[in-house]
Amino acid sequence: MSICRETAADDCARAVGLMAALGDSLPPDREPDEFEQIVARALYANRCDQPPAGHTYPRKG
Repeated sequence: MSICRETAADDCARAVGLMAALGDSLPPDREPDEFEQIVARALYANRCDQPPAGHTYPRKG
């Protein structure tokens, strides 16, 4: 069994691919934590817009 370590280029390529799938792009000057925040916001927005079947989220306010 061999272990393949991910290089920085592999990590960047995966991040850019994920951002493209989310409909955004990741310019090279952005920091990794900015990318994580964008992904978290996108996943949170998706969760809030489309609750699971039979489940409703409480109204705010």
